[in-house]
Amino acid sequence: MHINCVVIDLIPISHIVMDKAYDNSKGASYMVIKMNRQTKGIVEISVGYLIWGLLPLYWKMLTHVSSLETLLHRVFWSALICIAYFIIIKKNPITLIKLIIKDHNLLLLLLSSTLLALNWLVYLYAVISNHLLQASMGYFISPLLIVFFGLVFFKEKMSKIQVVALLICITGVIYATVQVGKVPYLSLAIAFTFSLYTICKKIINLGGIEALFMDTILLFPLVLILMVTFALRGTASFLNAGLFTDLLLIGGGIMTFIPLSLYISGTISMPAKSVGFLQFITPIMAFFLGVFIFLEPFKKEDAITFILIISGVVLYLLSLRKMHTSLKAKRDI
Repeated sequence: MHINCVVIDLIPISHIVMDKAYDNSKGASYMVIKMNRQTKGIVEISVGYLIWGLLPLYWKMLTHVSSLETLLHRVFWSALICIAYFIIIKKNPITLIKLIIKDHNLLLLLLSSTLLALNWLVYLYAVISNHLLQASMGYFISPLLIVFFGLVFFKEKMSKIQVVALLICITGVIYATVQVGKVPYLSLAIAFTFSLYTICKKIINLGGIEALFMDTILLFPLVLILMVTFALRGTASFLNAGLFTDLLLIGGGIMTFIPLSLYISGTISMPAKSVGFLQFITPIMAFFLGVFIFLEPFKKEDAITFILIISGVVLYLLSLRKMHTSLKAKRDI
């Protein structure tokens, strides 16, 4: 942490052109599909982020199910959907697993899976336990942490604006800790697990669907054992709490796969800076859901914390814009 035009989704981006094709032998002209690639990318990514942003409404319907069991089913059904996807596109899932494990560090793959599972678990717990605002804060902070970890692990440079932005966010977290009297541990757990997961993905360098497949398939044996254990102990909600609950748990895999596939399709034709701007749709929506729909407590101290963190985010976005403008000017020379 997803509806799109079916016809458009079935058309590979490489086949979308903006030109006319002429049949000289017949003297007739035919219009080939016209579509602005970037517009399509913006729509796909925006829809993906909108679905991610609305997912708390979905998970809220599973408050009677434990966060751990919901996580188990999210991993289980996501893995099965990925397997079905690869079978449909005529890729052998077993062969794919062997190739990925052969070409990548298994320990790093396992670390990636673990970080994703922890991130999902904390996020689900935050939503179900009425701490969506903390989850929102975590996803606001994570892009800046990703930049920071890029500096630590890859020696990437942080601009002065990005350093200031990170310091402002840190100030916001410290302020919340001092004023509220406790560390916003859910926000920090979400921010750190997601940013470290992103760093792992950068090192592993797998495509989105392949990455989700490996993340879930490596957890699959443990997930299966825990699901069977829950069932034998009689503590499982699945198959015991009604058909609607069963469908929601199964649907968690679908609601994971669809936005990711939209995101991947959209990023193919979108400039990186635009993707960076759009990523904040999800935490903004989570913030508004927490305040206005779920009516979570939002005091003056919370407002000041969010103002500080969002100020840092705005500075971060300005740094991206400045970098893009600078690169464009160099290309134009």
